[in-house]
Amino acid sequence: MDIQQKIKQPESRKLEFKEKLPRGKNFLKTIAAFANGAGGELILGVSDEDRQIEGVDDPLLMEEQIASSIHDGIYPLVSPYFSVITVAGKMMLSVQVLSGGNKPYYLKSLGLEKGVFVRIGSTNRQASRETIQELQRQSRGFSYTAEIDFTYAETALDEESLDYFFQASSLKKYNQEALVKWKILGRNNGDIFPTVAGLVLFGNESLTDYDYAHIRLTRFLGKTQDHILETKEYALPLITKIEGIFNDISTFLRKESIIDGIRRVEQTIIPLYALREAVINAVVHRDYSIKGSTIKVNVFDDRLEVISPGVLVGNLDINDLGTGLSECRNRILVRIFRQLGLMEELGTGIARINSLYGKKGLKPPTYLELGQFFKIILPQEKFVAAPADAVYSLLHSEGAMAASTLASRLDVHHNTILKYLKKLMSDGKIRKKGTGKNTVYCVSQ
Repeated sequence: MDIQQKIKQPESRKLEFKEKLPRGKNFLKTIAAFANGAGGELILGVSDEDRQIEGVDDPLLMEEQIASSIHDGIYPLVSPYFSVITVAGKMMLSVQVLSGGNKPYYLKSLGLEKGVFVRIGSTNRQASRETIQELQRQSRGFSYTAEIDFTYAETALDEESLDYFFQASSLKKYNQEALVKWKILGRNNGDIFPTVAGLVLFGNESLTDYDYAHIRLTRFLGKTQDHILETKEYALPLITKIEGIFNDISTFLRKESIIDGIRRVEQTIIPLYALREAVINAVVHRDYSIKGSTIKVNVFDDRLEVISPGVLVGNLDINDLGTGLSECRNRILVRIFRQLGLMEELGTGIARINSLYGKKGLKPPTYLELGQFFKIILPQEKFVAAPADAVYSLLHSEGAMAASTLASRLDVHHNTILKYLKKLMSDGKIRKKGTGKNTVYCVSQ
């Protein structure tokens, strides 16, 4: 992405603009927050309101000042990359910061307790004690769900859910050693205790300390949260609740009729794969160290929202979703869900959701980081495009089709489809193949 395109982007978790170097500690908070998160870039010489390139007078002197301030003001050491960008005779200074490997980074003047900052959207926020602990775990390569919970014994695990996992996985009958191998249990000086992951997936329903790990499903009337029609809550053990959650959500979703062979059947407008992927991602990738909120699945007339505590982990950014990049916050949960066949190759789920939505002509999904939460919005409405464009899009994504098939898929009269096809052929976008009943239309090469 060139600088002109970048300047048009909104400020985000990984991007910030300043017309000049701010006084005081504000820019140090940004540098530390970038290092504590997915990295980022601070561009100086651009007004952050109207995005006009104002330039800086002496970028090399500014680089020295910034490097010195970072060295003296942040611990552990952050080593940014500097570059001077010139556009129309005006110079800007880019300060790029990589995601750090020695988190948490903090302002020396404020100390570890008050000097750690994280990036929430386009703002810097002072990190809570729990966030600082999570950053410390990240620097050691550990996750919260891998920690042992010494307050519970092995008896806190639900035997039926353990039986379900090992039988559904075609594994041998489990024993204590097998539970340790799967990190459902952990050893400490010869004693055995459950891990957080073990309790989340296999813990008894009576574990009130883990109420935050529940999942709440709510069906709202209309497109707002003004009126609740029905609410369901799914408690521990989560591993045996997944199919039930899918089924319950499906009953709340809008349906459409399709022809399957000689029968007309009903199916949800939202592709079932997209539904499963959104819910499983929420369970597997949420931040379980955040104990003030549950996973929420909200169904509206026009959309499904899945909201889970925790922003994207590591170096991932919203723009990376669907590109094949993947990082794991909870490796134990990922391993168990993959063993059950509920997850495919890492990094492929979002891309497939987007592809399915495109093929069905639905409004595209939306992925958001809102504060300390991650939200997926799956619309259950068709994308309203120019009629001829909708025909072209369907042919482009699924290949050659007959006019009757196009009319059925787009719910448009046959004569109307023929009119659109004629226009697309005159524009050279599509061509006709075959004759009579064998006539199909395809995108021009």
